[in-house]
Amino acid sequence: MRILQVSDIHGSRMVEKIPRAVEEKTCDAVFVAGDITNFGTVEEAERILGIIAESDRPVFFVAGNCDPPALLNHRPMNERIINLHTVKYSYSGLWIAGLGGSLVTSHGTTLIELSEEELASMLSNMSGLERSSILLSHNPPYGCDADLSMSGEHIGSHAVRKFVEKERPVLVSCGHVHEARSISRLGETLIVNAGPAKNGYCAVIDVDSGGVKARLEKLV
Repeated sequence: MRILQVSDIHGSRMVEKIPRAVEEKTCDAVFVAGDITNFGTVEEAERILGIIAESDRPVFFVAGNCDPPALLNHRPMNERIINLHTVKYSYSGLWIAGLGGSLVTSHGTTLIELSEEELASMLSNMSGLERSSILLSHNPPYGCDADLSMSGEHIGSHAVRKFVEKERPVLVSCGHVHEARSISRLGETLIVNAGPAKNGYCAVIDVDSGGVKARLEKLV
């Protein structure tokens, strides 16, 4: 399976580039790791996801901290668009689980901000994953390249990290920290922060029986 990973669209018109990128990069599915809107509505999020789904590929998403709280558990009308928040979904021989929202931010004014305890409780609903699994999370795990802020501080989630260390998914697709565009590892798990799609960034990830490989790319 080849995945096009994007996050942090923030309502940008760059979303219009995604369906073409899916075709040109011959991807089988799209992962959207949150912040689809920029303090927008559920209707706006569904419109943006609908544009991505024009690629005629399944679109898996979670909400980010700049999305409306109602998006956390919203089920889009388009059956190709799948909300993974706190659920496990079987696709192409893999289990894919999702976690929306983020930790409380330094300014504390975004829309879906959660405590470590709340994130841990949500993640507990998805325990018992098999080795061949993927976590799609807006918030990166703590202490990796994907959560390194501009000030040099790690701002990821300890709860997400504990989940990754326990469940050992093959891949964590995340976003949230715009400046932490990276591919790194946490144990055997590949951690991919594709960077903000609003700036034209994406990642292409190949998952097969031989493992997981990823590369950072641009939409255009």
